[in-house]
Amino acid sequence: MKKMIVILFLIPSFSLLAQRRDSVVLREVIVSDTPLFDKETAGGKETKVDSLVLSENLNHTLSELLSENTSVFIKAYGRGSMATASFRGTAPSHTQVLWNGLSINSPMLGMVDFSLLPVYFIDDLKLKHGGASQEDIGGALGGSISMGNHADWNNKQSGRFVQGFGSYNTWEEFGQFNVGNNRFQSKTRAYYTYSKNDFPFINDSKTGAPRERSQHGEYTMYSMMQELYGKINAHNTVSFKGWFHSSDRAIPRLNSFEGPDSANVNTQIDKTVRLHGSWEHHYTSGTVTTSIGANLQDLDYFLRNLVSGDGFQSGVYSQSQSTSIISKVQLDHELSRKASFRFTVNANHHDVTTADSVKKTGYDKSRNELLMFLGYYHTFWSRLNIRASLRQDVIDGKSIPLIPYLGADFKLLPDHNVFLKANITRNYHVPTLNDLYWQPGGNILLRPEHGTTQELTLAWEKNVSGFTIESQLTGYHSNITDWILWVPNIKGYWQPFNVQKVISKGIELTIKTKFQIGKVQFVVNGNYALTRSLNYGDKNTWGDESYGKQLVYIPVHSGNVFAHLRYKKYSFTWQHNAYSTRFTTSSNELSRQDHLPTYFMNQVYAAREFTLGKVTLETQLKVYNLFDEYYNSVLARRMPGRNYMLLLMMRI
Repeated sequence: MKKMIVILFLIPSFSLLAQRRDSVVLREVIVSDTPLFDKETAGGKETKVDSLVLSENLNHTLSELLSENTSVFIKAYGRGSMATASFRGTAPSHTQVLWNGLSINSPMLGMVDFSLLPVYFIDDLKLKHGGASQEDIGGALGGSISMGNHADWNNKQSGRFVQGFGSYNTWEEFGQFNVGNNRFQSKTRAYYTYSKNDFPFINDSKTGAPRERSQHGEYTMYSMMQELYGKINAHNTVSFKGWFHSSDRAIPRLNSFEGPDSANVNTQIDKTVRLHGSWEHHYTSGTVTTSIGANLQDLDYFLRNLVSGDGFQSGVYSQSQSTSIISKVQLDHELSRKASFRFTVNANHHDVTTADSVKKTGYDKSRNELLMFLGYYHTFWSRLNIRASLRQDVIDGKSIPLIPYLGADFKLLPDHNVFLKANITRNYHVPTLNDLYWQPGGNILLRPEHGTTQELTLAWEKNVSGFTIESQLTGYHSNITDWILWVPNIKGYWQPFNVQKVISKGIELTIKTKFQIGKVQFVVNGNYALTRSLNYGDKNTWGDESYGKQLVYIPVHSGNVFAHLRYKKYSFTWQHNAYSTRFTTSSNELSRQDHLPTYFMNQVYAAREFTLGKVTLETQLKVYNLFDEYYNSVLARRMPGRNYMLLLMMRI
């Protein structure tokens, strides 16, 4: 029924498109990057995901795109299940996620489930690594990820429709309709996906390693987004964006589960409403931006067991709601051609209510935030950029220590684009409401996490006769005190404690190339990350065997390659990922149950375009896990083998 609603919603839009009479604009793929030498990003590492990568991953979730094309490690609990991020070896709550400047991290959990964010709804994607994120938001010990939407003021009428069919009874639809002129623009998007998700696998968690089929993994998701943009005059622009998302997911049991099919039946329902309104005023020397938004999240989790004579009975019936109201005023002012400053004030309010009607537990708490940022940017002698900034956050009336940042870019050679980038910053992350108040387990005695980060980058770019190459080699070191970690306690439930110290250090290498041989266009991107995230907690608490060891589920080595070639109306894409051993215990044991072995993942996409009058059609075949790799992302949760997706796309 829900799928029919989405289809009926799209039919009128495409009926209008079929009646348009202006000329057809064929697809243009624009590959854009963040400038390596810019005073506003001085000293920091900022990565803008290519529009081509977004286009090739259009039907994926943000978790899949990030794991396959960036240095961010994604911990996925299975196909269609929750996926969290580890940015530079940090915890999921240390990655801050913004949508058009609005923080969408849950105030309850402190993190974002990236499996619930379809790439269909993202126009721009930008990552700020480490201290560079401090400009947008505090608390991002690992970094920040920003999703953006924007207007195309040259658009009159356009749209697209995608129909997908895949393995394990998977299918999806997406439609987008854009209409407007040089004063007003509207974008409407709708998305639906369903999968029975019953893939076969070899269950090595059971004696004899029987071949089984995944059960209780079915999921349904749908989303709608409406964007409105208006130019009041040459100096004032307003916008409104609304995004609704709903998912209903059955959660597969662990592969080691030996009980009957009617036991431990898990279901999770997520519903989210995000609203964002903004006004931009441009004057001679700068811009004032005012915005207000809301992030409303419902998360319901149920665990049921079949009781003879009584039917299914709930063992857990947990319902949680969070409401975040976020307002922001930002002033960007040019003092001169080489100097500028930015001043930002956020006033945020969060409410969280959670209750388990079976266990009779829960809490009702709120949090108020006043967040202030002041940054100064200056260019000297056309070869040196300096950024100095201060952030002051006030949480529930208590000021946290000042967060300073100092960064610089230096052009090493006057006639060549070779740059040295460096920064040093402090950061601070307060416990989430779950950390403090979850029942049972919340710990109101938790101390905030805080630390310092140093970073050094060598960047280089060159363009010779159409061959473009860009590379960045970054080394970083973070010393984080009072790291918050959930561990089992002596009473049998999980509870958060402060770890005395965690050292996160590593190297990141990024290479991007674009070139053409004859009529064949090539784009090749590569990322490699060496990540050491080491536990230096109190030996009396953690034991000698855990001291100085890698944190669980963080791979020391990870990397990916994206290779795309295009010839006339044909295109081919190869995606490769590799992850080293990940430990599942703090002592880093190499026993069968205490680590996940190295694995390599390969995916290929082949596409062909057709032009029929004013309509461009494209067929795309995607083969995932090309070599049928046998792997886990999380212990005792098997991932699917080789599988397929056929996409039929129409653009007008």
